[in-house]
Amino acid sequence: MSDDQHFESQSLPPDKPPQGVPSASRQPAEAPLQGGEASPGQYVFDLDGGRACLDFANTLGSSAASADHLTDYADLVAFATQSDLLTPADADWLRAQSMGQPAVAASVLTRAKRLRVALRAIFSNVAAGKELAGAELAALNTEVAAAMAHARVVPAGNGGGDGQGYRWGWSGPGLDAPLWPITRSAADMLISNEDRALVRECGADDCAWLFMDTTRNRSRQWCSMQSCGNREKARRHYQRVRGRRETRGSATASTVDAPRAPEQGRRKQATPTGDASATAD
Repeated sequence: MSDDQHFESQSLPPDKPPQGVPSASRQPAEAPLQGGEASPGQYVFDLDGGRACLDFANTLGSSAASADHLTDYADLVAFATQSDLLTPADADWLRAQSMGQPAVAASVLTRAKRLRVALRAIFSNVAAGKELAGAELAALNTEVAAAMAHARVVPAGNGGGDGQGYRWGWSGPGLDAPLWPITRSAADMLISNEDRALVRECGADDCAWLFMDTTRNRSRQWCSMQSCGNREKARRHYQRVRGRRETRGSATASTVDAPRAPEQGRRKQATPTGDASATAD
């Protein structure tokens, strides 16, 4: 995941860290976290999409029968943490704040789900080469406006300085902080012709997950080879075997049921005896 999609830990108030989280944790992280881990008992999100916005769209479930694992604000924070969009310290701060502001947290969750539906529709159309619907684009732009109000250019390294470069970061507290990098990820992808061309939808019949096809020959078909890929290959193999068996069965039945050729002319006529020789005499 690119650096510009990481939430800047210094964006949260340094004077009000949650209990148990040191004030030093409010300073810029030395390096982005890699592979945020789930807490014990926490749902582990599938992050095979290749971009934060696609991974977030995939939390909607691979099919209509799939369970929704974005059921409360804590789930939203968990997704952002596992996606390296939040540091663990920032996640702790947001969870603590949400406990005291349940109505605000519920409102953010509603916004998150609205954004998720829009992202699924937008990138499904992108994958299919279709035009985007105005309503979905408007929903994304609503969140873009909210997110960019918090966007800042910050030093890429700890403390800044020449040679280290700069990146996008975020400032200002808010329970909607997990949405900011997700929204910017979606905006960045849409305005990039190269990235848009790599968006795919899973080829499995019962899966609509989205992903970036970064393979050399652009031949990736499945959101995950370990799940949909293996299952679809097994299903297709079964269908081929079954088809061959049915074909052989039909051929055998045709042979058995075919009408026999007429036997007329195939039997030798019996040689006359008895009265025939008496007449000759």
